[in-house]
Amino acid sequence: MCFAWPENIGYLLLLIPLAVLLNHGLVRLLHAREDVVSPFLAANMMPAVSFRLLVTRKIMIFLSIALALFAMTGPRLCNGGKPVLRKGVDIVFMLDVSRSMSARDVTPDRLGQAKAEIVRICRAVKGGRRAILLFAGEPFIQCPLTTDADAFDALLGMASPDLIDDQGTDFRPALDLAGRILYPESDRRVAGGTAGEKIVVLVSDGEDHPGDFKSSAEKLKKAGVHLFVVGVGTERPTVIPTGPSGTAVKRDANGRAVTTSYSPQALRALALESGGSWFRSTEGQSAFTEVSASINRIAASSRWVIQPSESMPLEHWFLAAAFFLLFTETMTCRGRGMKR
Repeated sequence: MCFAWPENIGYLLLLIPLAVLLNHGLVRLLHAREDVVSPFLAANMMPAVSFRLLVTRKIMIFLSIALALFAMTGPRLCNGGKPVLRKGVDIVFMLDVSRSMSARDVTPDRLGQAKAEIVRICRAVKGGRRAILLFAGEPFIQCPLTTDADAFDALLGMASPDLIDDQGTDFRPALDLAGRILYPESDRRVAGGTAGEKIVVLVSDGEDHPGDFKSSAEKLKKAGVHLFVVGVGTERPTVIPTGPSGTAVKRDANGRAVTTSYSPQALRALALESGGSWFRSTEGQSAFTEVSASINRIAASSRWVIQPSESMPLEHWFLAAAFFLLFTETMTCRGRGMKR
């Protein structure tokens, strides 16, 4: 037997507190009559209670819930095995398009450097699908997963800070959206062995204002997503150009020029929490060689997997048994009738 959704096996642990609660309820029910009237009168004033019947009802409830939880794991009747070729790698490029990415401490600017890195990585990694996720304060899907290289390059070239009104870099919602792109609801029934590797490449200058990305990073790690973090820019404070021509600079409420600098702390922490890798991209040192080589190694090492040759879904049978037990428990009488 194999499972379509093995990540749901942990829900079976809920059966432990359920057994405790049912046992407590059984004890309370047996003593409920004596709490109302004298124990000597209870047998004559109330219906007789069968201890065996009460235990049977509790067991029915326990087994019905257990079967329903087991059905959530997607049990399959699997026979044999065959080697299956994976479908390549799915890569989501998370591109920071906050205003600070317009800083010109690298040529032509941080955003231009980031786009160049993405283009080189795509050319070095063959096969698979690509997606572009732009983010600042809120994330935005610029390009869904596609194999069309021309459309991908065109949409990447259009990326700019003007596409997102809510500025201020926030990694957490962007990481959550990247996970939904790689694992959409419609694909949850697809066997994980043939879905290919899932990869996220985040390119940013590291200015994450909230800094609450830990849970999102751990979620990607648990889902088996490989995260590559690429930092662009220099640590030298630089003004942020604004305006159509970029000749003006961003200023605060007091009229002082706002400066930005590359912040590696958040990027390193993100790579650490997700179990990924961190790289540095500067004007004289590109990161695409190391990133693309790592992605190609991941794709090559997991190209062939063993998948069951025959698979029969069984979850509907377990659900039917669970409903049958609940119905039987509901129709079962509590007592034997009043004594005359």
